[in-house]
Amino acid sequence: MLALIEKYQMQISKINGFAASTVETYCGCVRAFCDFAASDLKIDPVTANGQQLLKWLLQLKSTGIGFSRLELHHYALNSFFAFLQKAGVNRSNPAEGLPFLVRHSRERTHCIPAQEAFRLLASFDRETFPGLRNYVMVSLFWALGLRTSELTGLKVKDFEIDHGKRTGLLRIHGKNKKQRALFVVDRLFDQLLIYLAHPNAPKRLSSPLFLADTKNTAITNNRVQRLVKDQARSAGLKSEVTPRVLRHSFATEMYHRKVPLSAIQAMMGHDSTADTSVYVHVSEKLRQLALDHIHIAGGCL
Repeated sequence: MLALIEKYQMQISKINGFAASTVETYCGCVRAFCDFAASDLKIDPVTANGQQLLKWLLQLKSTGIGFSRLELHHYALNSFFAFLQKAGVNRSNPAEGLPFLVRHSRERTHCIPAQEAFRLLASFDRETFPGLRNYVMVSLFWALGLRTSELTGLKVKDFEIDHGKRTGLLRIHGKNKKQRALFVVDRLFDQLLIYLAHPNAPKRLSSPLFLADTKNTAITNNRVQRLVKDQARSAGLKSEVTPRVLRHSFATEMYHRKVPLSAIQAMMGHDSTADTSVYVHVSEKLRQLALDHIHIAGGCL
């Protein structure tokens, strides 16, 4: 299977001329389907039929991923199975029969109050390594407003510790290769150090900051989304909680605490209509002051 994916990668990169970021995204979608086919469907991914591909898309949808991301998976499946058909591996492309995705109007993403965020964080068993890892990940969603893909894309080297007393810097790789830097201070800084000092934590600077349970690879977006939702239910929260909800909660919390909107946009990695990226116009001092207003686990950052 790996050989086929490599040939597919070469096809869409060199022959189709897709951008490197698109190639990486499509191949990631294909690998995710292959993992699902092996673990849940118990089949060779190449032999999948239309109903099994649809089951995968429905599984993705159930995790709460956005329409655009779901659309990417749809396109990747169609592209990959078209490649298999052209290569003579399959007689037909089962993805051609998949129903068109329709963007439905949805309710605005809700937020959770600070006390519910604290309750969620307190529910993690930090005596175990998975519990500690998950606690730190959710802390970053709540305290820094990261996107899921930004969190799973972090490397150990992206966390710089020497920026003052109990102050570090986290370099975020955002959408469209845009980067930003966020201060990590006080309790969150301490928790990241505790996490990285654990014997099971990644040690190489080039390693993913958050590893999957059984592999030396980064934890997947789908896995992170599921564990956040499952943990919220275990903590007894009535509202559905996802990384996106925590990201919105981060922005709302800062807005209520009178943090300038430009600073919020900068830290969340949003574009403005006037500038390529608003955050470049916000001073580092202002960003640090803004972060001081966000609370985590009952303690001020």
